[in-house]
Amino acid sequence: IGHFTHVFVDEAGQASEPECLIPLGLVSETSGQVVLSGDPMQLGPIIKSKLAAVYGLNVSLMERLMSRPLYLRDEDAFGACGSYNPLLVTKLVKNYRSHARLLALPSKLFYHKELEVCADPSVTNSLLGWEKLPRKGFPLIFHGMRGNEMREGHNPSWFNPTEAVQIVRYCCLLAKRISHTVLEKDIGVITPYRKQVEKIRLLLRSVDLTEIKVGSIEEFQGQEFLVILISTVRSNESSFKEDRHFLGFLTNPKRFNVAITRAKALLIIVGNPHVLAKDPCFNAFLDYSLSNGVYIGCDLPQELQSLKQ
Repeated sequence: IGHFTHVFVDEAGQASEPECLIPLGLVSETSGQVVLSGDPMQLGPIIKSKLAAVYGLNVSLMERLMSRPLYLRDEDAFGACGSYNPLLVTKLVKNYRSHARLLALPSKLFYHKELEVCADPSVTNSLLGWEKLPRKGFPLIFHGMRGNEMREGHNPSWFNPTEAVQIVRYCCLLAKRISHTVLEKDIGVITPYRKQVEKIRLLLRSVDLTEIKVGSIEEFQGQEFLVILISTVRSNESSFKEDRHFLGFLTNPKRFNVAITRAKALLIIVGNPHVLAKDPCFNAFLDYSLSNGVYIGCDLPQELQSLKQ
């Protein structure tokens, strides 16, 4: 105890508080310094025990500290958010991954519009001329589909065959085109349900695209791909009349943030707008897509139709 002068904890936003406290117990009480490095706006600790979650173990030490007065942003005379105390918080704002159009919405929703685009333009601009883009020069597609969510037997996991087929079509268009083919290893497919992961992998295997990574949001945290495709799966509109919490995994802002920030040059979301509009984050994404003319597919909910160009 008290041996180390400095303790650095990487990915502190994803570690449980006990995991952080173990190394912190070895820092000097008189001259020790602790640095927690991570993003409290992305996925936190994965806690399977409901009892442990009730007692707060699903909140990282980093996130808990960031909610304390000492670590909050200052407010100016008009009540607007100011800056952090530079002695306590260093906010990294340079993003070396994504195209500016892909970064704009998460920057607004989660990072006070402070993210700076620093990625290599030769990478982020590489698919701006793709023939399937609804708007050339804007590397985003929101493909609306009113598919069917299903379960098999007693398996609690959902899947959506219509979305799975459409995701694989996009993969084929990217990886099998004659000119400027996107390598399979540069394509990632994210979906929140294990059964949908299985269905998409099976379809990709049938068209000999086995090197495309397909997985849950948790499997993609910390990773990046040239192209990211997202299948949201849920599509039972009658279940979402009043209670958006029927969306399950989709109602988690941190999961949403991780999913939409993995892409470097192209992001494609496939989902049912009538369901997704019930969630504030996906509703903001729909607004962003419609106002920029990159929404295609099925008809829209009444409240969003006026936004379609």
